[in-house]
Amino acid sequence: MSSQPDLLYAQIEHNLRQRIISGDLSIGEKIPTEIELCEKYSVSRITVRRAIQNLVDEGILYRLRGRGTYVSAPKREIRKGTKSHFGYHAFSENGASPCRIIEKRILSADEKIARKLELNPGAEIQLVKRIMFEDNLPIGIDEVYIPTSVIPDFLDTMHEDVHLYELLENHYAIQVGVEELKIDVAIAREDEAKLLSCINGAPLFLLDKTMRSKDGTLVHYSRSLLRGDRASFVFSIQDGRILEG
Repeated sequence: MSSQPDLLYAQIEHNLRQRIISGDLSIGEKIPTEIELCEKYSVSRITVRRAIQNLVDEGILYRLRGRGTYVSAPKREIRKGTKSHFGYHAFSENGASPCRIIEKRILSADEKIARKLELNPGAEIQLVKRIMFEDNLPIGIDEVYIPTSVIPDFLDTMHEDVHLYELLENHYAIQVGVEELKIDVAIAREDEAKLLSCINGAPLFLLDKTMRSKDGTLVHYSRSLLRGDRASFVFSIQDGRILEG
């Protein structure tokens, strides 16, 4: 390896990048520690850190405090105001995001869900819980709640090969009106990490969303957990307002 200090970090960065491209380091895999890389390349810790930081800045690697540095999956940009209905469902609108339904049932709304759907506690609602995939990797856990009073047969029509918004628009003639989306940050619990094939404590986006039809009917509430290493949210703002696509 070159002994020029200004080139050492670039060579380490290149070597790590090539290992990721070749599959020698796979998505979600922990890379060697800084000490191991120092020994491997006979360089200082500062040089190794610079190479790793560059890859982290590019989104190729990500760090988990106290755990190490891992290979990221490619990120998808989710943009406001497109046909994708801004939010988690942007993935499913690309036509290459299969899902697996892991729960489908009728239940009584607890206080939180009832408040979100503007119902009385105990009202009958329908839940469909899915794991969503992209490039054969799990990217999110999606819980959709719809009042039986709005769509009585939702559980019968919602299948793994059906996109939610296409079903609402094409089968039920429900036109999307106002969507309200709240994005928070969470960390994966053990059960969530298992479903998402990520590490316990990995960063997640928590998407909390309600959707009204154009006539004002509150159609559904969804709660989605999306892997933080798989998505970026992009807004276009002009004069203080978020632009439509």
